[in-house]
Amino acid sequence: MTARILTLLLQLLTASVLFSSTVQASNDQATIAVAANFRITLEDLIADFQVNTPEFSFQLVSGSTGMLFAQIRNGAPYDLFFAADAARPEQLERDGVGVLDSVEIYALGQIAVWVPNRDRPWKVIFKDYRGSLAIANPTVAPYGLAAQHLLETGLFANPPKLIQGTNVHQAFQFVDSGNVQVAMTSLAQVIQAGVPRREYYLPDLNRYPRIVQKRVLLSENTAAKALLVYLRSASAQRLVESAGYTAPAQPEQST
Repeated sequence: MTARILTLLLQLLTASVLFSSTVQASNDQATIAVAANFRITLEDLIADFQVNTPEFSFQLVSGSTGMLFAQIRNGAPYDLFFAADAARPEQLERDGVGVLDSVEIYALGQIAVWVPNRDRPWKVIFKDYRGSLAIANPTVAPYGLAAQHLLETGLFANPPKLIQGTNVHQAFQFVDSGNVQVAMTSLAQVIQAGVPRREYYLPDLNRYPRIVQKRVLLSENTAAKALLVYLRSASAQRLVESAGYTAPAQPEQST
């Protein structure tokens, strides 16, 4: 074997090892697009998952569902997408974006009306309030669209002036900062912030379309697929429910 051939074989072997290491590193790390309302809950779920699987790591990008959907349509390299609705993950599947038959419900959301330091009965507030109301933008945020439907049922006797945030987190911040008096946000948001129960009102679920939140697997990334297996477990569902969502029942595993 000549020195030239030996050198070439060593170069090919080195390249193969480097490529294998790159693929392994990529598979051990996943990038996840997550609707703003679910980010903190997903961070808690990932922390619990990593207790027994520290080899996997995750990078989260959060924002409104509409914004993240647009990024995915434009080629953003996400491995998982947790939307705040069902329509956009289903649309991605119809368009052939992501892994076939991977769309599934991961949570059912609920609206909360937050009034800090409430000092009057709720009936009086809904009858007499004439100030501003913070909601998420109905165009890009499913919680904002649900809030809009709820307002159309006449929850407030006097339609309030709407102040729109890009997502429920920003709508919450408008009130938290004192710039707006009342917000329609998610139950999960007020629970995570430690808001006292007397300060938020839960409208009847029949007054607005149920917020069905679905996720979709966008790649065959190993870390993303391992996380999905954990998220279907009973312990993960308990965490989802404690965060202010209804966790969907998962099908029993065949033995």
